[in-house]
Amino acid sequence: MISFERVFGTVLEADETPAPVNAPAAPASDKEAMAQSLTTAKPEDFDVQQPGREKLLDRTKVEQAQKLKEWVGQIDTFIKFLNGTDATSMQVQLHSAPCDSIFEDIARSEKKKIARLAAELSSLSESLKGYLISSNDR
Repeated sequence: MISFERVFGTVLEADETPAPVNAPAAPASDKEAMAQSLTTAKPEDFDVQQPGREKLLDRTKVEQAQKLKEWVGQIDTFIKFLNGTDATSMQVQLHSAPCDSIFEDIARSEKKKIARLAAELSSLSESLKGYLISSNDR
C-alpha cells in the first residue's frame, strides 16, 4: 500500500504544474476549431443546405397519400370480388351453383363469413378514405 501511495502522490504532484502561458487557447466553438485546422478552405465551404422540414413532410405526405389510394383501390377490388353484383363475384358464383356441387356446399356453410369479411373490408376501406380526406385538409 505504501508503494501505491508514493506513485499516486507523484502523479498528483505532477498534475499541479501550471500550463505554459503561451499555449493556444481552446476554441470556443466547433467552427473556430475547424477554422484553425484548415489551411486553404473556409469553414463555409463545408456548409450543406438541407431541404426544409416542411418540404420533406410534404413529399412524405404525398407519397403516403398515393400509397393509401392504392391500398383503398385494392381493397375495393377485393370487396367486389367477394360480394359484388356482377357474375364474376364469389357470392354470385356460389349462389348460382347447381345442386349437390362443391360450390353449393360452400355457399350454404360459408356465405355468412364471406359477407362478414366483405363488410369488414368495406369498413376498413371507408376508414382509410376518411384518413385520405383528412390528410388533404391539412
